[in-house]
Amino acid sequence: MNPYDFKNIGEEIKDAVQRAIDSEDFTQLNQTIKEGVEKAASAVEDGLRATGKAAEKKVQETVEQHPWVQEKRRRETELSIYKKTTGIKAGAISCMVIGYICGFGLGLALLILGMVAAAMGEFLLGLRVPIAVMVPLFFVSLGIGIAGHWNFSMLKRFEKYKSCLNGKTYGNLSELSSEIGKSIKYVQKDIRKMIIKGWFRQGHFDDENTCLITTDETYEDYKELKEKIRKQNESRKAVTPEVEEVIREGEAFIDAIHKSNEVIQGEEISSKIASMEEIIKRIFERVQQYPEMIGEIRKLMEYYLPTTIKLLKAYEELEKQPVQGENILSSKKEIEGSLDTLNIAFEKLLDRLFQDQAWDVSSDISVLKTMIAQDGLAEEDF
Repeated sequence: MNPYDFKNIGEEIKDAVQRAIDSEDFTQLNQTIKEGVEKAASAVEDGLRATGKAAEKKVQETVEQHPWVQEKRRRETELSIYKKTTGIKAGAISCMVIGYICGFGLGLALLILGMVAAAMGEFLLGLRVPIAVMVPLFFVSLGIGIAGHWNFSMLKRFEKYKSCLNGKTYGNLSELSSEIGKSIKYVQKDIRKMIIKGWFRQGHFDDENTCLITTDETYEDYKELKEKIRKQNESRKAVTPEVEEVIREGEAFIDAIHKSNEVIQGEEISSKIASMEEIIKRIFERVQQYPEMIGEIRKLMEYYLPTTIKLLKAYEELEKQPVQGENILSSKKEIEGSLDTLNIAFEKLLDRLFQDQAWDVSSDISVLKTMIAQDGLAEEDF
């Protein structure tokens, strides 16, 4: 239903109330209000249903995109997340073998030459050349062996990190540090080097450097969520003129309802009015907490609250009559029924305000897992 149709429903209700007041015939009023409320509620429900379907689709798409959901999907995306290290591992092993073997051979040769020189009691001129050549070769070989060993050890830690992540696209550094038995600071530096080397092809740290994120997609989701939280916090702190106007308007309606309740006699109708006052108060409290709901609330409230005030004023006038004849009693009963209908509508509205917020949470569940991991609140797996 478009805003024009919505406005027509509100105008129909206002006109019906005014006609009933002018003619003092309230017999069809409750039915008219009930039909109008049902039309409006149906429109809101259709909108929420469409939103819910979109949210469900979004959640499904999000689930399918994340590799921890399905092992098969994880294997398919692993190559885009992690660098294939088979060649690096072979190179590291080769460097260790060649470096250490050559280093050992050269070191042994230098030792023998040294022993020969010591046994002869002088440093022979003929030994100077080979020693001058072998000494730098020894250190080069030793360096190659150490570099290979360092790369091999780093690869083992890389595999442990991957194993600890277990297909997830994020991981808390405290968990990773426990996996390899090193400090968090060591793990930060270690993973940063791996990111520079391209082993984590899409590796990122969160803003606090407490969480590793292994895909660009999850990192973008993380940034979007952080920005959304920041904007929500700012919007809730800042009271805009529009919010102030809506709150003032709501307080005026609530005050008018409260005053009518003080004037109108009768325990049953007084209870209905008090209940209405409490529901409307909670609706505006919700709007103040979540200003983004103002658009939807204003569409509903600018028609139904004025209608409510008119009905209460009409009831006040009927009560003032010295003789409570059959027509007056019938009109009062019809208004009481209309208040019941409006109370039900307001209750549904309040409930839907909370429902309208719930779908967004579902669509962000997978992203929130990143935040939970960042704060160190995650179990071994979700």
